[in-house]
Amino acid sequence: MSFGLHLGWAIEGAIGSYFKIDVSYLSPNVNFTQHLQEHAHLYNVPLLMSGQLYDNFSEETQQYCRKIDYILMKG
Repeated sequence: MSFGLHLGWAIEGAIGSYFKIDVSYLSPNVNFTQHLQEHAHLYNVPLLMSGQLYDNFSEETQQYCRKIDYILMKG
């Protein structure tokens, strides 16, 4: 099991019909989070976060994190 964490905007909306409604989140940030989760699996780590999220942590919290790699995403 792996998780990807990122910080950014998203729009939540209900998609479906009268009989079935699903909640969906639309944003390029949501897609970026999915890519982070896939890379977490490749690096064999349980959690992978973006630099944007890391930069919002306090210095004390940043001490508990380690840099694994620099990844350039397409798009």
